[in-house]
Amino acid sequence: MEMKFVFINVKEPKDALQLAKETEVRSHVTRYQWKRFAHRDKRNQKKALVASRDVNGIEGQNDPGSRSSTLEPIPISPQIGGLRVDPFRSYPISAQPWIPLLVDHYLLHMAVDIPELDLPGNHGLLRTSWFPLVMTDPALFSVIMLLAASHYASLQDHPNSMRLDLLGLRYEAVSSINRGFETPLSETINDALIGAIAKMASYEAMFGSLDNYNVHMHGLARVISLRGGLASLGLNGLLKRIVIWIDHNAAFLHGSAMYFAESSFMPGEGLPDPNPGHFLGSS
Repeated sequence: MEMKFVFINVKEPKDALQLAKETEVRSHVTRYQWKRFAHRDKRNQKKALVASRDVNGIEGQNDPGSRSSTLEPIPISPQIGGLRVDPFRSYPISAQPWIPLLVDHYLLHMAVDIPELDLPGNHGLLRTSWFPLVMTDPALFSVIMLLAASHYASLQDHPNSMRLDLLGLRYEAVSSINRGFETPLSETINDALIGAIAKMASYEAMFGSLDNYNVHMHGLARVISLRGGLASLGLNGLLKRIVIWIDHNAAFLHGSAMYFAESSFMPGEGLPDPNPGHFLGSS
């Protein structure tokens, strides 16, 4: 683009202000400004056209119906059990492909409403109060997965096919509890560890041996004593009721003595009748 310059002679700065008012200077400046504006507008139009072509090209590549498209839809498996399973799989142990199935089975078939544990005016405490605790601790979670897997296997036509898996889960559950004692006892005896030992005892009462059950119950009685007794357990009394409920029903099934014979769910009230149906099929 050809640019024309106009030379003006001034001796004083104020003379330049006067010349700027003259028609020749003003018209030259105006012509130059309009040419710059027109040139810039054309460049912007070209850029817009190129950008439009680029966008259309990208859309064509991402269009599933395009012949040149190589993208395929990502299959997403339906979530097991509606909203019962954590979609982010934020479990306290390393993620395994069988965990969602067992979590769903536990919440649907085992963590059911149990009147002796919920007490009047409440329901679903195993799901709303107990299971959140389960999700915080590797040992407790491992024991619950062992219980869920054993219960799930008992409902299958060929449960023997899961025997090796159950042995592995049992080993991991016991190992996790033992690892919990590697720290000083003052820092170790929390609700999760007590719950893990209690549930491991219930597993032995249902699927294992009486000798192993007694080993876990002796340990449970010891750590609860170190903790300060049943009254010191958390979850607003739910953990205490779980321990007594396991003790009461296991003693009934095996014809043995209770470890917490003087305890009750509520002060001043006797223990309700055993509920082996719920004990074997739930909790």
